[in-house]
Amino acid sequence: MGLGDEAAYNPWFVAQTPYLRALVGGPLTASLRSITRASLVVRQLDAGLGYPGLPQSATGQATLLTGVNAAAVMSGHYGPWPGPTLKGLLEAGTLFSSVVAAGGKSLLANVFPPGYYQALKNGHRVNVPVYAAQAAGLALQGLAAYRAGRAISADLSGRHLHGLDASLPVLEPEAAGRRLAEIASRHTFTFFDFWLSDTAGHRWPLAEAVALVTALDRFLAGVVAALDGVTLLVTSDHGNLEDKRVRTHTANPVPLLALGPEAGAFAEAASLLDIYSAAISSMGY
Repeated sequence: MGLGDEAAYNPWFVAQTPYLRALVGGPLTASLRSITRASLVVRQLDAGLGYPGLPQSATGQATLLTGVNAAAVMSGHYGPWPGPTLKGLLEAGTLFSSVVAAGGKSLLANVFPPGYYQALKNGHRVNVPVYAAQAAGLALQGLAAYRAGRAISADLSGRHLHGLDASLPVLEPEAAGRRLAEIASRHTFTFFDFWLSDTAGHRWPLAEAVALVTALDRFLAGVVAALDGVTLLVTSDHGNLEDKRVRTHTANPVPLLALGPEAGAFAEAASLLDIYSAAISSMGY
């Protein structure tokens, strides 16, 4: 998601997001103001990486995870899937592997159901977070992990998983948020890839996109309510969901919300390039 206009085509302006509006003093739109407090930093980030054209998933995500300008590596924006060059960049070091190398615990908190692995056999490619996690030696979380409360469904509620196995729980957004906070309390670095907002931006009608934003607001409220000594970072690799007039990505800036005891580490962040170093600093490495 990016920071777009205060208009009827922007789900972030239309949706009821009481938690986020109270947190930042208004909607997550282009009018978002910077905030710097002891436990809250709010910024607009440049996702362009110094290259013309629309930002893409692979280069933006790789930049967030490595601190290297992946668009410069590729001589432009590239995505959605990482190819050999970006895979090499991810193998050289990411937030996942840096934390592991320093003796900490990293986790990709998404659940990956059996259908995901079948899709890989059928030629589906992994995205940057998955490749980075696996390159760091991390195992992906399956249905057993979700059942045990150790993973989060990409749809937040787990309704899709419940459709596969009726014994799996369906969660309210707040409960899913509390689950993510509890998972994060057991790891040095926890990454949750909320890719469904990108899908909604590309394909969903406005009403469904608004419902997703509403659920995400409730989810984040649940995360923050359950945080205990953990710093939460919310950001994006590019704009998309904020402009339902188009099905492409956008060139809009993206939000950065940092909440918690180490939020101040992100006070100087101005672009995607600043996230890796700030995150490493926030973890004391």
